[in-house]
Amino acid sequence: MAKTEYRILVAEDNEADVYLIEEALRQHAFVYRLEVAEDGEEMLKMIVAIEQDPSQSCPALFLLDLNLPKHSGHEILARIRKSPRCASVPVIVVTSSDSPLDRARARELGASYYFRKPASLVGFISLGRIVGEFLEKQPDRLPG
Repeated sequence: MAKTEYRILVAEDNEADVYLIEEALRQHAFVYRLEVAEDGEEMLKMIVAIEQDPSQSCPALFLLDLNLPKHSGHEILARIRKSPRCASVPVIVVTSSDSPLDRARARELGASYYFRKPASLVGFISLGRIVGEFLEKQPDRLPG
């Protein structure tokens, strides 16, 4: 039996962090397809495209950095939560910020989880486990 492929949208402008996210996901037993937006504007366009095209499904999960060029992660999170189609999709904030204000704002806007980017690879790998827990709760969202 083939495993479900999960579509995961990532908003991250740092290539090294995208690599670490991919490494964290590779370490766990699920099949995924990452679609990366390098800034907030690009992620907003991806969300609008999903909303305007009924043949596109929402992703199984969003991974969202807060410190993005053009539009902040908080702006993107607010937009996702107002989406007519994707408002219920889990959003994991993946950020270097440990600011209590950023955490509170993310919680207010409906973040599903706040993951502070750790300094070590081993710490970053734990993101894969967290993503896996959210994906296990999700219905299949990728059309066959």
